Amino acid sequence: MTDGIVPREIRDGPAAIRATVAQAADPAREAAGRWRELGIERVYVIGNGTSYHSALAAAALYRRRRGPRDPVVLAATAADFRSYPPALDARDAIVGISSSGEFRDVVGVAEDVRGRVPMAGIVHVPNSTLTHLVSDTVLSAGGPSTVPVMTKTFSSTLVATELLLLGLLGPERADAEAARILEAADHAEAAIDAAEGLVDDLSAELEQAEHLFVTGGGLGHPAALEAALKLKEMALVHAEGAEVWEMTSGAATMLGPGAVVIALAPAGPARSAIGDLLEHAAQWGARTVEVGPAPLVAGSAFLPLPAGTVEDHAPLSAVPPVALLAFALARRRGADPDRPDWIERYHSQGLTHILGASPGVTQR
Repeated sequence: MTDGIVPREIRDGPAAIRATVAQAADPAREAAGRWRELGIERVYVIGNGTSYHSALAAAALYRRRRGPRDPVVLAATAADFRSYPPALDARDAIVGISSSGEFRDVVGVAEDVRGRVPMAGIVHVPNSTLTHLVSDTVLSAGGPSTVPVMTKTFSSTLVATELLLLGLLGPERADAEAARILEAADHAEAAIDAAEGLVDDLSAELEQAEHLFVTGGGLGHPAALEAALKLKEMALVHAEGAEVWEMTSGAATMLGPGAVVIALAPAGPARSAIGDLLEHAAQWGARTVEVGPAPLVAGSAFLPLPAGTVEDHAPLSAVPPVALLAFALARRRGADPDRPDWIERYHSQGLTHILGASPGVTQR
C-alpha cells in the first residue's frame, strides 16, 4: 500500500464526493433556482489549474444534459476571463471555482462584478475571501486538505460545481445526475482499491520514461488534463493531457520507445478510438497503460475500473488511480509530493495561499 498524506487524501476522495452530494445539493439547488427566476441565459465557469479542469468537466457534463432552451454554460480560465472580460448583462451569471477561496484571479473577478451579476463561489474553505464577495456560495465537503496537490478537493469541488449547473435544468434532472455521481464515487473507491497493489510495480516500469501522455475522450479529456497535471506536480515528469482524436495528430509524432500513453478508457463513445490509438502507439514502440473496465490492447499495463464506469464521470472515477501512480512514481524518482520543492515557485508569483505543507492549509 502506498503511504503518505497525498495517498490518504486520494483514498478520502469517494467519501468527499458523497459528503458533497449530501451537504451541497440543497445550497446548489437554491442558487440555481434563484438564477432560473432571474432568467439567466449564460453562465461562465472560471478557475485556474485544477479548478479550470473542473470548469471544463462540469461545463461538458452540463452540455450533455441541457435542452435547447436551457442556459448556455461556457468555461474559461479565471485569468483569461479577468483580462478579457465579456460584455455582461442581467442574463449572465458566473461560477468561480477556488478550493481555498483565495485564488487571486477568481477573487478579482468577484470584486469586479460584485453587485452587477450573480456570482457563485465553489469553495472548500468556509469563511474564505471569496465567500464574502459572491452572491451565492456552494461549499464542497470532505474535510480540510493539508497538501498542495489537489486530489479529494478536485473531486469535491467538481461535484459541487456539477450540482449547481445541473440545478439549472430543474430538480428532477439534477436529482438523477446526483444519483449517477454517487455511483461514480463507488466506482472511484473500487478503482483506488484495485490500483493500490499495482502502482508500485508499474511505477518501476515507467521510471525512465521521457514523455507521458494521458488521453481520453468526452469527459475523459478534462480527466486526462487533470491526471497529467498530477503526474507533473507529483512525479516532476513531462506529462501532457490530450483528447484522443487530437492526439492522433501532433502528439503522435512523439510516440516511440521513450514515451508512455496512459489511456482513460471507461465505457463511452471514445473507447473504440482509444483502442485504435493504443494499437498504433504500441506499434511505434510506446509503452501503453490502460485505465478501464477491460484491456483494449494486448501488452498494455492495466489499472482496472469497475464495469459500469462511464466517460461522463471519468474525472471522478479514472483520475484517482492515476494520481496514486503519480505518487508512487514520484517516490521512486526521489520526489516528495507531500512537501514538494515547487511551493516556493508559487510563492514567488504572489500565490501565497498555496502552501499545503502545513496542517489546515488548502490550495487553489
